[in-house]
Amino acid sequence: MNPTNSNQDIGASDWVKPYYTRAGEYWGPTGVEQVHLDRQSTLTRLCGPDPKRVLELGAGEGEAAAVMADAGHDVVAVEFSPTRTPNLKRLAKEPHKGQLTALEADFYEVAISGEFDIVCYWDGFGVGSDADQRRLLKRISTEWLKPGGLAL
Repeated sequence: MNPTNSNQDIGASDWVKPYYTRAGEYWGPTGVEQVHLDRQSTLTRLCGPDPKRVLELGAGEGEAAAVMADAGHDVVAVEFSPTRTPNLKRLAKEPHKGQLTALEADFYEVAISGEFDIVCYWDGFGVGSDADQRRLLKRISTEWLKPGGLAL
């Protein structure tokens, strides 16, 4: 740790996965809530109504990903918590206007093919260290996001 850095670089693996795994045990699936509908509205407002290829990082229980797929988008949703991905995988098996693919994986390590019109990481930045954030932003911009695409 650098004593001159007030935003100390504590690795995400030190607390993030245990925290979100435990949170999945406490919170469980919520069903579709207004926040999930608002996320889809944000996509439409910023990107237009046409179907897009969307990558959602830290998808949690998957409700927002399902709402986006219901709106016609092809969504790849990535979640690393073993207590949260069962609901995400269940939602991926349900019929949607678009497609929903669920991946149980760490988005710092997962290999995902193809580029996306939109990469979403709702309420996630600030989790982990500054180095973690820079590494994630680099993956978004160089591996996943299409030229002219949008990161939310």
